[in-house]
Amino acid sequence: MVNRESEPVRQPVPGNPYVQPVPPAGTPRRLRFALGAGAVALVLIGVGLYAVTQTDGGGDGSGSRRPVAGQTRQSPDGGRESAEPGQDADSDADGKDEGAGAVIDVNAGRKPGEAKAWVAMNDVKLPGKGAQLLDLWHVDGIVAQAEYDEVTGYRTADGSKAWSVPLPGTVCDTPVNPTPDGKVVVVYTKRKSERNTKCDQLRMIDLKTGEKGWHKELVDGGFWDDTSMTHVSITGSTVMVDQSATMRGYRIGDGKRLFTTERERKGGCSLDGVAGGSRLLQVEGCQPGSPSTHGRLKRLDPRTGDVKWSYRTKKGWSIRKVYSVDPAVIAVQNRDEMDEWGVVAVDDKGKQRSWIRLDKGPDVFSMCAGAGDSGEGVQNCPGAAVGADTLYLASEPKDGILGPNKIVAYDLRTGKSKWTGSVGGGRQITPVTVAGGKRPGVIAYAWAQGGKGGQTVRFGPRGGKPDVLLRHTSSAQEMESGMLAGHTLYADERFFVTPTRLEGKAYGGKGEEGSARMLSFAR
Repeated sequence: MVNRESEPVRQPVPGNPYVQPVPPAGTPRRLRFALGAGAVALVLIGVGLYAVTQTDGGGDGSGSRRPVAGQTRQSPDGGRESAEPGQDADSDADGKDEGAGAVIDVNAGRKPGEAKAWVAMNDVKLPGKGAQLLDLWHVDGIVAQAEYDEVTGYRTADGSKAWSVPLPGTVCDTPVNPTPDGKVVVVYTKRKSERNTKCDQLRMIDLKTGEKGWHKELVDGGFWDDTSMTHVSITGSTVMVDQSATMRGYRIGDGKRLFTTERERKGGCSLDGVAGGSRLLQVEGCQPGSPSTHGRLKRLDPRTGDVKWSYRTKKGWSIRKVYSVDPAVIAVQNRDEMDEWGVVAVDDKGKQRSWIRLDKGPDVFSMCAGAGDSGEGVQNCPGAAVGADTLYLASEPKDGILGPNKIVAYDLRTGKSKWTGSVGGGRQITPVTVAGGKRPGVIAYAWAQGGKGGQTVRFGPRGGKPDVLLRHTSSAQEMESGMLAGHTLYADERFFVTPTRLEGKAYGGKGEEGSARMLSFAR
């Protein structure tokens, strides 16, 4: 149901986003998180102990999904329904911090043929248990990311800090992609307390300049419309904000509300998540025991919320993640037999194009490369890439969590495997998000491990031996391996990698200083 409106919604219900790695398939998100179970997996590598997965949200509104390390800092705020820039209580922070941020030389001893590198060291004061790093964005000359209570932009040329936008509380969620003109909307809390967390603050930020735009305070409408679990996604000039089982679209230019999609009153089905990008897709799940036993995917008009088409899964299957919005490619799972899962490609009329069964076969795969569902949106799913009617998936290492693996390419028209590729040398590889334009084949990251520096490689459309685009600087190998391929991005022939988490002093981290936050390599 779509309800176009401009009046405010109702107000807050407390909550705390504790999460679990793999909730039961088909359980709506509002109930999945109520199950809340924390888990920490540790892996020993090289010179230290790194957190691989920590699913305790810790009041930051989201969990950690893969290996990490890092920290954050603070500031004032307030205000509600303030759509004009500078009208809220955090307007005294101008978002500028040019030239700040520690950058050290990691090119000493660089060998012939190796890429040049820069590293940005963390200078955000973090809580004792550390903080998660969120989605990685790129605009002309800037790479940006949110961490704890700050959004920071770095110059791609040298890693120096171009700007920073401090926020009064923890950032809960960020969109996977910015608008075409480089704007994002982030959701955050008004405070840093772990209890009664409300992810009810929106802030628009221009990534090119670091300027803050409008601010809005969300209103909590109860169990199916609360702000304890709030996610944001962007399509065109609209930002979608889903609060539990209710989604609203806001115009990014001025923060005006455009429409609301409400949960279905019959059938026990509700909003599970929203995926943005070049198209807007809405995922719906049905509660176990409900009359409907299908997962549903809808394509919406980002300006009105009108449904353009709807796809329904097989009976008893749920939609877990969205790999791509154009073409539409989703991960699905059997609600009763959770080991059974696969990938479905959907055409532009809402009809199934192909079904790829992934729980059986010569190669072993784990949904989202073993990351599971750790409190992030339906688009946060590492280990996969989609391009030119091909799905690229990273297989599970046969020799353990850091062992060698393969990338397998599947034809989305037929569902059949096209080719399998690896880099050799005992290294693990994973597909990389590519910003700006489509390239034939797939860009992949060969992890830095076993004393070897990482590599950025490209497999062609027909597979075969990959081309090495960048041999990462060997002098940065120790820092790079510690990031464990957390967030990766390839843009303007430059590779970026960050951890997914920086650990605070309570977990053996270095707190606000001494942690490598981001590495970049280029010719």
